[in-house]
Amino acid sequence: MKPDKKTSTARMMHFIREVYPLQRMINSEGLDRAFEIVKKEIPDTVIHEYPAGMECGDWIVPKGWKVRDAYMENRHGVRIADFNDHPLFVAAYSEPVSGWFTKLEILSHVRCHPTKPGAYFLEHRNAYNYKLVNWGITLPKNTWNNLPDEDYYIHIDVEWSERSMKVAEVFIPGQSEDVISISAHIDEICNDNLSGCAAGIEMIRYIQNLARKKYSYQLLLVPETIGTFFYVYNNLDRVRKTIGMYNLETVGSGESWVLKKALTPNSRIEAALTCALQNTGLPYRPIDFFDGYGNDERVYEWPTLKIPGVALQRFPFHEYHSSDDTPDNIDENHLFDAVRISCELIDVMEHDYVPEYTSVIPPWLTRHDLYYDSKDNVENFHKFNNLLLFHIDGHKPLSELCRIARIAFCEAYEYLERFAEKGFIIKK
Repeated sequence: MKPDKKTSTARMMHFIREVYPLQRMINSEGLDRAFEIVKKEIPDTVIHEYPAGMECGDWIVPKGWKVRDAYMENRHGVRIADFNDHPLFVAAYSEPVSGWFTKLEILSHVRCHPTKPGAYFLEHRNAYNYKLVNWGITLPKNTWNNLPDEDYYIHIDVEWSERSMKVAEVFIPGQSEDVISISAHIDEICNDNLSGCAAGIEMIRYIQNLARKKYSYQLLLVPETIGTFFYVYNNLDRVRKTIGMYNLETVGSGESWVLKKALTPNSRIEAALTCALQNTGLPYRPIDFFDGYGNDERVYEWPTLKIPGVALQRFPFHEYHSSDDTPDNIDENHLFDAVRISCELIDVMEHDYVPEYTSVIPPWLTRHDLYYDSKDNVENFHKFNNLLLFHIDGHKPLSELCRIARIAFCEAYEYLERFAEKGFIIKK
């Protein structure tokens, strides 16, 4: 049964509002609490732990990081910014600092959002740039520009700890060991990307309730990129069984639906996502692999793995990496549409197959009511009797045939079911 909009949307918004206030960055108490909430939603969730200092490949798990207190004030004791009011005030993984600085001295430590002059910026370069070890803050551009050229007191008190970075995994075995991986990152802010996590959890609920599952499925909720690196490196047996990965990103708000194509050409997962979007009737546009927002698909498509990775996004998202990315800006209709698209994707993957003809000559289509008249029904004649039937070669899956013929998957499936019932094709 497909998800109910009212029930599904209420669950997702509750999850988003519960996790949103938590201070979440790579290795933190806030992420631990977020994973406890995930486990409450899906009790079968497994939490993988990677201790601080652990190495895989060229990467090292960072220490746990937490802001205890931080503020900026002028000579008169007036607070310019306070971490308790605006958590993005402190750059993620900032070093501690306490002292007076001129505005010119602060300039090399402050970042402002490039397009949102009234918002704080998500500055996380310290977390990923190995050579960037310093203190950092962000301020709304309007605030920074209006500050007088005088001295300011900056206080950043952080706590470092020897703790474990965590990755959440839900695994659902199917009839095949071939795995479809679903991913979203649970750190950062709200639409980026608690919306993807919420939709992924609803996806898993839908998969769990399927009577039969042809494929095995996996949901990974991770600290962005670095969590995926450590999961992949330490679970290669499962990863090498993955035939496609699907990333959910900024699905609750943004300008329009986009399908980020896989780098691997002619992939099953991309064809299936195309069919899923067509089945919903929602307007969308395809974008190239290196366009839009880049996330875990970049890990799976790395040349040593070459696992096709696609993403569903609403792009551009104008509040991206800003303090304006709040639950109040989530559009519940978009959020549920992401679930609809995702469930259609699962249905396509589960019903997809490679058709192959059983005879060297075509069947007598009019004898079996399988013919669209070339004069009275020109469009369907071309789509079904030309493009669809003439591209069945025993190698192309139905999802790819639908792309070629520009036919909705459900329509092509029903049409070819009649061929299968009469023995004109076999399903491979």
